[in-house]
Amino acid sequence: MESFEIAVRQMMLYSFPLLLTLTTVPVLEAYVLKRKPSLMWQGAWLPFMVSILFSRAVIMGLPKPQGFGLYAAFLRLTIHAGLCFIGFLLYTWALQHASPAGLPPLHHWWAKVLMYLNLCLMGLHLLPLPSMVVGELILLVKPLRPFAPWLRSRQLFLLIPILLLVVTPLLDMFLGGAVIFPVYELLASLATQSIP
Repeated sequence: MESFEIAVRQMMLYSFPLLLTLTTVPVLEAYVLKRKPSLMWQGAWLPFMVSILFSRAVIMGLPKPQGFGLYAAFLRLTIHAGLCFIGFLLYTWALQHASPAGLPPLHHWWAKVLMYLNLCLMGLHLLPLPSMVVGELILLVKPLRPFAPWLRSRQLFLLIPILLLVVTPLLDMFLGGAVIFPVYELLASLATQSIP
């Protein structure tokens, strides 16, 4: 029962920042690429639910890519970086205006989660997944080009991260331990030091 309560609490904390991220990224990407935005996420919530239910530290949700190729992937990475920075600024502001007693208000947690979630999604771009920066770089290798349409299929795009999350905590140990957690610690400590 306790794990169920933790999952519900996590979903409450992550839902709004995830919804904001999964809306902002496709809209801005479509705007820059001059395409009609498509907000049908087609299973974007599935990796998020899996990461919450299996208590993974690296939380993820996958927006529908508006375009393929290195430029589109780099654009998504840049938008996540911008949202992470906005989350950092909001978290810093929330710390400076904390309530005098009791638990911090919900906007405090949402700002922190917005920063952390987008940091996780930035980290995913270091994995060899289609529609991610490193994955798109790998697909530029000439022998792999014929497989690009299959590798960019939505089914594979969702299947690989879900398997990474469910089968093994490797994502948490390597990507989280080497990149995401140290950067998050640095950002959180910078925000804390800004308290007057």
